[in-house]
Amino acid sequence: MQSFIQRTFQQGGHLSKIVAGYSPRAPQIQISSKVGECLEEERHLLCEAGTGTGKSLGYLLPAAKWAVQNNKKVVICTHTIPLMNQIIKTELPRVQEILRMENVNLRYMLIKGKSHYLCKTKLNILAREMTPDTKTKDAEVIQRIVMKAERENVYDRAEFGFEIEDQLWNRISASKCPSKNKTGECSLERNRVGLSAAHVIVTNHAYFFNDLVLRKKTGNGNLPTYDAVIFDEAHEIEDVCCKAFEKKVDIQQFETLFNQFFNHDQVQRLGVDSRLKLNDMHLSFQRKIEDLYEGISQYMSHNHGNQAGFHLMYSRIAVEEICKALGDFIKTVKEMKIKSVSEILERLFEANDNLDFIGQVEKRSWAYWVTTDQYGKIVLHAAPLFPKVVLAYGLFDKVTVILASATIATGDNFNFFAGRIGVKNYASIIVGSPFDYANKTMLICPDDSPDPGSDDFTLYITEKLQEITKYSGGRMLVLFTSMEKMRKVYRDMSSFCKERGYNLVAQQPGISREHIIGQLKADPNTIVLGCTSFWTGVDVPGNALTTVVIPNLPFPMPNEPLIQAQIKLIEEAGRSSFFDYMFPKMMTTLKQGFGRLNRSMTCQGAVIVLDNRVVKKRYGSRIRNGLPSCPFSRKIEDLVNILPC
Repeated sequence: MQSFIQRTFQQGGHLSKIVAGYSPRAPQIQISSKVGECLEEERHLLCEAGTGTGKSLGYLLPAAKWAVQNNKKVVICTHTIPLMNQIIKTELPRVQEILRMENVNLRYMLIKGKSHYLCKTKLNILAREMTPDTKTKDAEVIQRIVMKAERENVYDRAEFGFEIEDQLWNRISASKCPSKNKTGECSLERNRVGLSAAHVIVTNHAYFFNDLVLRKKTGNGNLPTYDAVIFDEAHEIEDVCCKAFEKKVDIQQFETLFNQFFNHDQVQRLGVDSRLKLNDMHLSFQRKIEDLYEGISQYMSHNHGNQAGFHLMYSRIAVEEICKALGDFIKTVKEMKIKSVSEILERLFEANDNLDFIGQVEKRSWAYWVTTDQYGKIVLHAAPLFPKVVLAYGLFDKVTVILASATIATGDNFNFFAGRIGVKNYASIIVGSPFDYANKTMLICPDDSPDPGSDDFTLYITEKLQEITKYSGGRMLVLFTSMEKMRKVYRDMSSFCKERGYNLVAQQPGISREHIIGQLKADPNTIVLGCTSFWTGVDVPGNALTTVVIPNLPFPMPNEPLIQAQIKLIEEAGRSSFFDYMFPKMMTTLKQGFGRLNRSMTCQGAVIVLDNRVVKKRYGSRIRNGLPSCPFSRKIEDLVNILPC
């Protein structure tokens, strides 16, 4: 492996032959060597690699070589679409070409959720409904889809190259295919065959963890058996993992399943006595669960009024009789040997099992809560407090796992991150960024900033952005922690920007992040206001982005059930919830936000933090020391010393 890495990365080596102007990068070679070593030794690895190290190619080369050489499968998981596309469209084709130089053939494949793929059966049914005289917009799009699918074998929604409305796509997606016998034309069957043959499988965090839920539940998943997993953007896996393993129960899901059951052809054909028996059992269950939810609703109304919200649960809920009633119903149906209802029974059983699990409220490593919406709908929830609850046994004990990110170390170690995800015995590597932060980046925290909790702080943000714009002339990304505050600043900035010819764009539903960032790349007069999803995955190299503004330090919001439950657990153990949870989580996000500025060797500019806790709090020095080392200023006018012309 090490000799292969040397042949690839050395000057005049494999990479030199396919990448114009290539020169070796020591951090990239370090990453590649460590990943290769850990795959061969079957050791877990935590890797922090600064921006610009080329970590994705660094781990892909040894992973692909190891997989082909040993007939193994490696799953590569990313969080963002841009990185996934980069790996599939740029990095893996290069890796494949390099391995051909070694006389080996790499097979790789991208896999997404079923809803991303076309169902040929549903498309054909819909196309037949369209007469030659049909002139609707949908009919025109359907014809374009048919032509593209037949001529170019396109099945992935993202590959059609033209807009397909959600309402139309949902009618032809493979999420619920009516065909019982899959043929070679079925996109899901094609995916299954492709995955079986692939050495490297690329997917996203959500798909992987949803598959892991299924695998832990049934012993099998949609992914084939794999031998190693590499998580890029690993700082994101905590939230995605806990969400995937979350259990939810509400009355409506039971009623939907019961309606499907009683409307089924085979149930309709039962004798009168059998149907009456099942109906009585259903009504008995329905009365019991309605009484339970009515009691919870009254409790929520008494404690929270009629407002939507959540309430953490710490004591058991009396669900035993309800679960027994549904269990008896399922048992009776099985004894009647009714055909073709097994899928409905499995879903009823799973919902019943979830209700029993949530009602027990017995695992300290899980959070339990009840939510109500503005219409009074009650939902019971349970989710692991941190990934180690479900990953220590089921992932880390099964396969080799490599976790890579620019922001998973706390200081000079991985103790916080490793403890939360459940990996104990692991190798580690930290490599810095090759970027010249000392000469091309400045961190500014203005000396006139009020406390972030003060009434006039939002007005201060607007005024400061206007002042900053006079220096930057646009080319700005503003990262908020609150959608409400972002919208307020957007309204207050609109007239200022309009009068001066600035293109002010704010994150909003229905407009993709990529479209918004495209405007920043294309127009130097653009100012982008973004919230949660803009802190990571935004890649604007060069001088199209010269100023990143962070109004508030991104501390976790304690108004979420999992965060409240974790804080309570830490404090009950006599530890500091601030320094053992809130601060390291904030630093991970802050480093991600800081990293939006420097995306290439030519980037130059400033990160401006308006939150005065960076200097006024005792932990302020820890914040500054945790960011890349660069000049620090308290004056906005110092922008003239760092911004490119």
